[in-house]
Amino acid sequence: MRKIINSIIVALFLLFWNLGASQEIAVSGTVFSVEDKMPLPGVSIVVKGTQKGVVSDFDGNFSIDANHDATLVFSYLGYSTVEVAVNYQKTLVVNLNESSEALDEVVVLGYGAQKKTTLTASVSSVKGEELVDAPVASVANNLGGRLSGLLATQSSGEPGFDETTFRVRGIGTMGNSAALVIIDGFERDITSINSRDIETVTVLKDAASVAPYGLKGANGVVLITTKRGQEGKASIVYNGSYGLQSPTNLPKQVSSSEWASLKNIAYVNDGGDPNSLPFSDQDIAKFQSGTDHNRYPNEDVIDLLIKPAPITSHGVTVTGGEGKFKYFASLGYLGQEGVWGDATNFNRYNLTSNIDYQLSENTKFGIDVSASLRDVKTPSIGAGQILFGFWRLNSTNPIFFNNDQNTPAGYFERNPYLDINKSGYFKSDDYRYAFTIRLEQQIKSIPGLILKANLAIDKRDVLSKTWQTPYTFYQINNDDSLSAYTGNVQAPALTESYGGSRQITGQLIAAYNNSWGKHGLDALAVFEPRDGTNDPNQLNKFLTVTRTNFNLNLDELSTSGNSNPSDLSAGGISRNQRQLGYAYRVTYDYSKKYILEVGGRYDGHYYFAPGKRFSFFPSFSAAWRISDEDFFNTDGLINNMKMRGSWGKSGNLAGNPFQYLSQFVVRNNSYAFNSGSVSSVAESLDPNRSITWEKAIKSNLGLEVDLFNSGLRMELDYFYEKRSDMLIDANVVIPNEFGIGIGQENNGVMENKGFDLSASYKHYFSDELSLDVGLNFTHAKNKLLEIAENDATLDDPYRSRTGKAYGTRFGLKSLGYFQDEDEIAATPYAANLGNLKPGDIKYWDRNEDGEINNLDNIAIGKSAFPETTFGFNVGLKYKDLSLTTFWQGSLGSDTYLGGWGAQAFEQSNGVVFENHLDYWTPSNPNSEYPRLTSNPVGYNYRGSSHWIRNGDYLRMKTVTLGYTFQDIPQLSSIRFYLSGQNLLTFTKLKTDVDPENPNNYTGYWQQKTVTFGVDINF
Repeated sequence: MRKIINSIIVALFLLFWNLGASQEIAVSGTVFSVEDKMPLPGVSIVVKGTQKGVVSDFDGNFSIDANHDATLVFSYLGYSTVEVAVNYQKTLVVNLNESSEALDEVVVLGYGAQKKTTLTASVSSVKGEELVDAPVASVANNLGGRLSGLLATQSSGEPGFDETTFRVRGIGTMGNSAALVIIDGFERDITSINSRDIETVTVLKDAASVAPYGLKGANGVVLITTKRGQEGKASIVYNGSYGLQSPTNLPKQVSSSEWASLKNIAYVNDGGDPNSLPFSDQDIAKFQSGTDHNRYPNEDVIDLLIKPAPITSHGVTVTGGEGKFKYFASLGYLGQEGVWGDATNFNRYNLTSNIDYQLSENTKFGIDVSASLRDVKTPSIGAGQILFGFWRLNSTNPIFFNNDQNTPAGYFERNPYLDINKSGYFKSDDYRYAFTIRLEQQIKSIPGLILKANLAIDKRDVLSKTWQTPYTFYQINNDDSLSAYTGNVQAPALTESYGGSRQITGQLIAAYNNSWGKHGLDALAVFEPRDGTNDPNQLNKFLTVTRTNFNLNLDELSTSGNSNPSDLSAGGISRNQRQLGYAYRVTYDYSKKYILEVGGRYDGHYYFAPGKRFSFFPSFSAAWRISDEDFFNTDGLINNMKMRGSWGKSGNLAGNPFQYLSQFVVRNNSYAFNSGSVSSVAESLDPNRSITWEKAIKSNLGLEVDLFNSGLRMELDYFYEKRSDMLIDANVVIPNEFGIGIGQENNGVMENKGFDLSASYKHYFSDELSLDVGLNFTHAKNKLLEIAENDATLDDPYRSRTGKAYGTRFGLKSLGYFQDEDEIAATPYAANLGNLKPGDIKYWDRNEDGEINNLDNIAIGKSAFPETTFGFNVGLKYKDLSLTTFWQGSLGSDTYLGGWGAQAFEQSNGVVFENHLDYWTPSNPNSEYPRLTSNPVGYNYRGSSHWIRNGDYLRMKTVTLGYTFQDIPQLSSIRFYLSGQNLLTFTKLKTDVDPENPNNYTGYWQQKTVTFGVDINF
């Protein structure tokens, strides 16, 4: 007993001793400039190894609580950083020296980095810390609008399938326009990375910056670097969050009684007998009363099946270093359910470890390991088909008879509840591994020369399973009894697939940086071979096996399910890709005032014919730091001004490989021989032995200005690009005797030009209150110069695609509605149609031939891709309370309204949305929609300007309110925050369409999210 008591006393003594040893003291003082002995306001003072910090006031004074053994880090733009040990001192006087090096912010570039002062290229970047609070599953969905020149398009909000496509400075090609994504120096997939692991994201935009990426650089490059270890004691951070997601904009259906009344109106409009309507007054009254749910329901599938979906995340990071050893490691988890329940869910597990070790004075060694598992589960029926079921059933159809989930109703052998919960499942386990070895050697005999050798091995394995099961639905009989039926799938079916890929990339790099007096030289040479995938999302091997008509409800490939060979099928592919490149960059500066740079890459790829696989992609750029000239004197208003320009050629890999070879297909049962059939191989496509990659000639002029001690920073760039050798289909008429198709040709030419702007401003009102504002803006407009257009349209200025923007919409021009029978009778083409009525759309018969056809098509709208994208952020910090907002928007795009959104009663019995209530009547002649019809197909729904809508929008992309508790025993800090995503949108669209991704009726919706989170620093 005494031993136990003694142990408790000792433990308590150690605990109180530890608390006393770590007790904080108040440290105050003043920060001065060494040069002029003046106090410095706005100096950042941070307790080293923590996020705890303050800024000095207008008189240079500060006060901060810190442990007696802590170290304070003093940093100020334009001055050298100073570290001061507290060592029980309660008052400090700190002097900072001006440093030109401190102005030289380092910018990540291809295969290395450069100081911003000597940078001649056009780039934009954002720090990883600005991305962590946004409640999104993929960091890619949080980059749109944050960097000038970057357009991010999210195709879907579905968990596990919410990939984002990056485009830099608009659309410059008819082919693949996606930007290249590089993570830690290698082409990798962004969807598997944890946002907490990101150090910086940089967008390379002009020829000088993308030149080292050769044939893959023309569309711009997105560079991501992950965090690495830092000198100091271990820092452990836990972060966790929980939130709820819901669609940004859900269509609203009319009630069942309204639907029935509207159906009667449509029936009469179609020429039906007003005395024999589909729904009587008694029927409509029963819909309103709600007393007979089975036959006269008022069902809303959205309210019934759509609920807020949870999204949660947890992560732990450890970073530190001592002496020769530095490390960073993280573990992360993300879980996300679908808005129709856990039938759809997504889980992602991340592991990252970056280790650096100083083997000797001149040798560094590093090992980077990252792994992720993406676990996706959905119904066996895709989201698009589920939504089809949503809209196919109008509000007069019950989802369940007797409001009982055990007796689901069925229409056309479909029911959205059954599709979601009883149709089986699709499951995918996506494993991704990345392993990188880095070796760096300084050459002492040649000061400034560093040799690097990097080897990266990337592996991906995807295991997927689709299990389709029959489900039972019910229909009501005349005597109110229910009869059971089987849905679309009559017997279970199973498909299992394996896909795999691996990529091995080597890099040999020689980097040289040195200066002699006022002369400086920075040079880089790279040899990079790659074997494996051409795209990190592309699988090199794929095998799939399907078995149908299972006798047992057993989701395994087993003969116990069904041994009939005719119900078993298998297939697969295999391929390999190779690329080889030699890159270089040489930068010369005189007094860091005049800078010249040449760069480029000699690149080769397996896509093209021997002798045509390599090409040279050079760039030239220059910069002039005007602010360093003796004649430049603005009395401290402008502390940096630089002009820069670049020109170069880069490439784009488009089309399919091996088009220089004849293409063959295997044909079964080609002919009979000896009472049996024989398969054969036949040529299917004529080769193009001269096929090559797209080429982009890029030029850029830029201006950088820093004002008020770089409190205000601005960059403005004008760019022009001419893309040639775009792949397009051959414009020739092939006689039937030729027997095969003609391959693509490098005949397309396109230009893209515009400007982008970025600005940031920081202001300290006091040591307790600060403001941080940022803005970026990009305007890019393209034009098709040559697309081998057919003469029939090329010679017609209304129909020609040449000379117009890529993606320009063509169709009929709407002149409004026919308002009465006299107007119809006065329209020549109406007589040929015969069944037009007031409230139908009136089209422009452009050639006045008395017909409405393709010859009347003209340009009716802009592309779906915006010409202008922008974003701005506003951040306020008061003591330990912070509020940040980020807004994103676009201008100059059009949305086309079609399908369920345009047509009430789509497929004759589909839903009617509240938007459709603005339909044409004699008393509503300027309505949004034409007259109601029972089966809306044909005339009114031809492609026309009537359905073009302005796609401009402004959206509050994220808003975060956070508070940090600093003085907590045994902890550095705890921060709690509340964050929202997509909470507020301004748009001219009157429909239930999300302007950021107008896919509300056919695809999984974009999501708005509210999340509560915590960050704990140990």
